[in-house]
Amino acid sequence: MQRPRPTAASIVRQIAQLRAQPAQTQLARILDDLDAWGTVETALKALPRLTSWGPKAVRGMMPAHWVGVVIWQRASGYTGYKVLTLIGIWAQQEGDAARVIVGRKSLAFAAPFYEPEAYHKLIRNGFDLYYGDDGAPPAAALRRYDALYAPDARLATREAVRAALLV
Repeated sequence: MQRPRPTAASIVRQIAQLRAQPAQTQLARILDDLDAWGTVETALKALPRLTSWGPKAVRGMMPAHWVGVVIWQRASGYTGYKVLTLIGIWAQQEGDAARVIVGRKSLAFAAPFYEPEAYHKLIRNGFDLYYGDDGAPPAAALRRYDALYAPDARLATREAVRAALLV
């Protein structure tokens, strides 16, 4: 069986991903220094187990390189699937520096139809299938913490990020 020929768009996408890896690796190290995964796991424990999932690592290149660790929660009730809340910690490249962001954003259900059995099984693994979002950092108005990262102030930043997320 022959593999399908790659399209020009898929080749360009693969090249962009390869070029983005060093920048995203550096941003991921910043999140490791801040114990973002552990902080998000702690926040998840305070949320209802049947309507909250994660954590999950996310990354992207637009509008600038970014990586993040997110959890997601839907409202309770039968129609609770219509809006999902994404909560997380992100590191976003800003010139030669990195910005640390803590925030949340609401995502509207974007799938063509709602099938409860499939939804409740698949939502545990990821939110992008039903909500059409890549997990990018929230808009400035939805951020609880937003500051440039300074390696020498790592511990103070870690505490500030933890406090902002666990409010």
